[in-house]
Amino acid sequence: MLEQLLGLEKFYLYVAVPASIILIIQTVLTLVGASGEIDVDFDADGDTDVIGGSGLSLFTIRNLIAFFTFFGWSGLWLLSSGVNKLFTVVMSFFIGVVFMGISMGTFYLISKMQRSGTLNIKNAQSHIGEVYIRIPANREATGKVLIKVQGALRELEAVTDDVDGIKTGTQVKVVDILDNSKLVVTKFYFD
Repeated sequence: MLEQLLGLEKFYLYVAVPASIILIIQTVLTLVGASGEIDVDFDADGDTDVIGGSGLSLFTIRNLIAFFTFFGWSGLWLLSSGVNKLFTVVMSFFIGVVFMGISMGTFYLISKMQRSGTLNIKNAQSHIGEVYIRIPANREATGKVLIKVQGALRELEAVTDDVDGIKTGTQVKVVDILDNSKLVVTKFYFD
């Protein structure tokens, strides 16, 4: 079958098929939240000025893959329809650019739907959790609790004002927040 294709048809096919496969993989990974973003956290001291962008860039790998996908398939379609080769090249280029723009807009809108994973520790107020690492009495030191905050189970540092320490596995209730970083808890008794 490949032997029957002309040079330009083979070119469009060799562009369209790999680009389509990569585009499908990128789309699936983006929809399941594994879009290849890398998050790095480090401490540094310094002063910089950053001019923020919209996050909307025309020449990204994803957009170029969209361009090549639709450039290739539209070129094959136009050639198989008997359209002039020069017109086919111009139109397939134009169609590729249009779909590159559509891809850019679509992924921009998808990225806007992502939920921030930033924890607002104040949302833990009055929640019930379980001691994970023993909490010493009278705020002598910190322990840890497992508590569901903002829909996710979190491991957070905690202290207590109780005169007795709180053992691992004990249910506790958050009564206060210290310095936006530690929970103040007390034993929780079910009614």
